[in-house]
Amino acid sequence: MKLTFITIFPGLVEDFCKEALISRAIKNKKILVKTISPREFTTDVHQTVDDSPYGGGNCGMIMKAPPLISAIRKATGRKKSADTLIILLTPSKKIFNQKMAVKFANKYKHIIFVCGRYEGMDARVEKFVDLKLSIGEFVLMGGEVAALAILEATARLLPGVINHGESLIHEESYGQKFYLEYPKYTRPEVFEKMKVPKILLSGHHAKIEEWRKGKSATKK
Repeated sequence: MKLTFITIFPGLVEDFCKEALISRAIKNKKILVKTISPREFTTDVHQTVDDSPYGGGNCGMIMKAPPLISAIRKATGRKKSADTLIILLTPSKKIFNQKMAVKFANKYKHIIFVCGRYEGMDARVEKFVDLKLSIGEFVLMGGEVAALAILEATARLLPGVINHGESLIHEESYGQKFYLEYPKYTRPEVFEKMKVPKILLSGHHAKIEEWRKGKSATKK
């Protein structure tokens, strides 16, 4: 899968992708991550990507449409294919969830994230995206963090990105069985008088599974 970030701060994305499993997935060619800066498509010496809004007011500066639309066109090439999805990260009623992550991983080969900054962007950019998406009912300084969260949630579902693929389906948060995971423990058995539940030491797998179900919030 290819993931392209349209952002005026490409370093935020590039540094994130140098660490942990995402870095390994890139090295193993399971995913390809690219960045495109709208500043590439400006014509002034300062590479200006924002301007004051028509109508005045105190809402701050707005990202200009031409650099963003040019960046989207560069990301898609001459013709946008059916397996490409363009996501605009913005305050939206549609909030990203695990079901979307599964759909993205299974359906698309190229996801383009349009990451806004300042106080938003020219509304004409919306005509060039497929989906407006948020990761929650709160405000961030820009779209990059939200886009990276979607990257992680989606990429980890791709074959070969992480091990223990069966656990992705059966035993994790928001999987097919449970919304919330059951408590987990590892060595030592006792730490500062806190003990691992005896049932987990019993070796009785049927009872352990029953205990885990009881400690999880079941799927609605």
